[in-house]
Amino acid sequence: MHEIPRHEISEEFARGQVDTLQRLIESALEDVESDPDALSAARRRALMRFEYLTALDPAAGKEETWQAAVFASQTANAVFARTSKSEDFVPYRLGDREYQLPVLGPNHHATPVDWLTAAWLAIITRSEQRIAELCEVGKYTLLGSGAKVEEYVRPWVDTMQRYLGGDQVPPALLESVIDLTDPGQAKFASSDFMLLVAYPPANILFRVLRGGPEDFTDALVQATTAHRDYWRQVDFADNPDGFVALAVLAMAIRGKDHGFPVEVESDYLPENLVSGTWSSR
Repeated sequence: MHEIPRHEISEEFARGQVDTLQRLIESALEDVESDPDALSAARRRALMRFEYLTALDPAAGKEETWQAAVFASQTANAVFARTSKSEDFVPYRLGDREYQLPVLGPNHHATPVDWLTAAWLAIITRSEQRIAELCEVGKYTLLGSGAKVEEYVRPWVDTMQRYLGGDQVPPALLESVIDLTDPGQAKFASSDFMLLVAYPPANILFRVLRGGPEDFTDALVQATTAHRDYWRQVDFADNPDGFVALAVLAMAIRGKDHGFPVEVESDYLPENLVSGTWSSR
């Protein structure tokens, strides 16, 4: 078993953020049926709250942490639920209530990067329904967001939609993702981001689809270590996005689903999320 410790996080600060973010989420939810921007605000706050909870509950053994992950996944999907409907409103359940969300069509809240985040959360929470919803999001919806993204992002979305939808992933498609995460290909991101954040999850999926257990383990160790190396830098160490390795965690879960043992222990990969403890209850 490979142990990869998480970088130091202030639990006192995290605890305060959890409470503050819950109030901000509740405030945003009051406006999601009237303010088109409120759902995006709730989505970001929900993800951050889940991430801060993992600082307090590294194994994700508490129901509060699990429910926060589910709610973050729901809000991430809801943004896409309102992009391609012909009606004025679309019903969507967030938490224990169904909301009538205003339909916007393609918009700047529903970018390819947002789609990837939603996919990681849907995999982590093992929601076949939300995975299916994301597989139905069309490329023109994502193009219509107007977002400027690195070249690897769109083929990465295409790869994940095919993979999660049960279709064959052409080797050349995934290989193109890996090639385009080369730091020399970066247009907006830093070389460190491309090397330590963008590339490793794609490499794990490559090993899941075309390698064996040892290849998968090597890729998972490298990816988790790379995540730590990026997010422990002084400029990023307090950013909750670094507290849990969403994409790496999602790929670890898919590897486990393929029958590969997950032989990495790390707070970046909460063990109860890897094992599916909550989703099996």
